Amino acid sequence: MNQENCVSSTGWLIIAIARYNPFTGESLKDTSSGGVIPGKIEAESYSAKFDVQTETTTDTGGGLNVGWIHTESWMDYDVNVQNAGTYTVGFRVASPNATGQLQIRNASGQVLTTANAPNTGGWQSWQTVNATVTLPAGNQTLRVYASSGGFNINWLDFTTASTPSSPSIYSIPGSSIPAPSGSGVISLKVMNGTNGAYPDSQVYWGVLGINPTNGKWSYLDINGNLQPVSLALNDAPGHLTKNGVNYANFYHKISDASWVSMPRITSGRMFLCVATECYIKTYDSGFAGPDINNPADPNLNVYFDFIEFTVDATGYHGNTTRVDMFGFPVQHRLVNAAGNYDHTVGELEVETRSGLFAKFANEMPSAFKSLGTVQAPYRVIAPIHGSFAPGGANSTYFSGYSSYSTQDILRCDGALTNAQTCAAINRHVFTDSNWNNVGNYYQAAPANYYSKFWHTYGINGLAYGFAYDDVNNQAAYLEVGNPKGLIIRVGW
Repeated sequence: MNQENCVSSTGWLIIAIARYNPFTGESLKDTSSGGVIPGKIEAESYSAKFDVQTETTTDTGGGLNVGWIHTESWMDYDVNVQNAGTYTVGFRVASPNATGQLQIRNASGQVLTTANAPNTGGWQSWQTVNATVTLPAGNQTLRVYASSGGFNINWLDFTTASTPSSPSIYSIPGSSIPAPSGSGVISLKVMNGTNGAYPDSQVYWGVLGINPTNGKWSYLDINGNLQPVSLALNDAPGHLTKNGVNYANFYHKISDASWVSMPRITSGRMFLCVATECYIKTYDSGFAGPDINNPADPNLNVYFDFIEFTVDATGYHGNTTRVDMFGFPVQHRLVNAAGNYDHTVGELEVETRSGLFAKFANEMPSAFKSLGTVQAPYRVIAPIHGSFAPGGANSTYFSGYSSYSTQDILRCDGALTNAQTCAAINRHVFTDSNWNNVGNYYQAAPANYYSKFWHTYGINGLAYGFAYDDVNNQAAYLEVGNPKGLIIRVGW
């Protein structure tokens, strides 16, 4: 017979499963909990739980499933991982909703993988969704955590993963880039570098910018034409909807086209999204992009990133940016028509998203560590969006090093608009005689170690870690006249 013992941990009520010995009267730990990986783990075989119940399942094989899962519900499983490595985990889920999301976390709370629970058609209409997870060998506790509830789960099945290798951004010969067609002045390609985490049909991109021929905010269609945005676009056929609100759908999937011609465009921004599109409102005079400071923003639980650029009479000018956040690795390659310019910026291809999150957690000084957790697993945020904001724990971080406020230093605005001075303070060379000695950057605190991190893992040490990081040519910036090809690679 089983009994449930209530114990308290960090303020939560935890239900621990115990086994009762009728001969000795002792309660024993349920050693049937969890299982061996690789292998299948029944969802009801948890060692501890919070805010869930079990019920009879109609899924193949019968037995029980776990249900009544709410946001922040969780189950712990004691497992033995036979070999360290990457595994494919199949989650057997059912739901009449499309908003469910679950994570696997380790004992320290680190998010190891995330999967969405789709609308399967009902609470007992079962479907398997897959994700990849990297695990160390040995005995450990894994937590299945509902970052967004409203689904049932029957089992988890761990199998040894074969990791697909995505093509490199350098694998495309510059000579093979097609000439742009129509009014296009550059050929654009978006590559899937997610190593099998997402198919081409789940990697989305969309371009917004100003059409220089008429001055109107526009989006780039799949045929290479700039189409004006409007308020009506939010309700046009094929529009997106989230939480009952409609949004413009100007996105394309990688699978839609190999190359797209792009005409001249100013103040351009390419939004890159995986699993789902970003939710952006368009207006007759512009658009409202994602706001990671807004707790109600519909993109807070969307994986996205972006690049910025202008294509004008003098050529292409663009960059990757970490000024606000890091969503996932992005590589950005530019080739000119003459064949004597071929440069790439962004994160190093060898770096994975999970690896960068782990390195950020391990390498950052304590004041910066929370930037990698406050909006995890979706993004690492820049200091000004975290504890360095007014009223935050680190709001006076730069005090004593200069007379400017920490916020003005991080934003390079307010009283501090001089680019060279702002860069020198962020890099901790303000009191040095030579502000251009790169070897002296970030060598002591206080410094913008968030920016330093992206330079460490950027191609050729280049990154846009704060607003004036282009001082002394340190930014991940590309510029050339007579461009031929722009290649963007979405990493994972």
